[in-house]
Amino acid sequence: MRTLVVVMVSALMLFALPVAAQKAAQTPTQFYTEYRDVWLKAKSIDPILPYLAKDSRAEIEATPKDKRQEMFGMMKLMGNMTNVKVVKETRQDDGYMLVLTATGPDKKPMKGSAEIIMEDGAMKLKKETWTS
Repeated sequence: MRTLVVVMVSALMLFALPVAAQKAAQTPTQFYTEYRDVWLKAKSIDPILPYLAKDSRAEIEATPKDKRQEMFGMMKLMGNMTNVKVVKETRQDDGYMLVLTATGPDKKPMKGSAEIIMEDGAMKLKKETWTS
């Protein structure tokens, strides 16, 4: 009888695994929101690197260390938006395209997009663009 209970509990746990894995998986919007939170708090480029696609990361890492902080300062000025929101999430062949809105430093509305790709089983930011 005890063996039967153990088998039944084990079987139920196996059925629950895919549901638990789905709940644990991040959506592209959640990934981008987490990236923006890290971006806002970052004092250097280093905390942002794990969120970037390999090609972007390689480009940054190829920059001499003494120039990275200067580059990061320019990036922070350009990425100084508030009230950033994901308004649409579209599945693509190699990832997702997010349509974004924000308020620019001049308090005017901005529109943007973020291309999220899958690399080595994880979401990464490939490209982010903004227009006013």
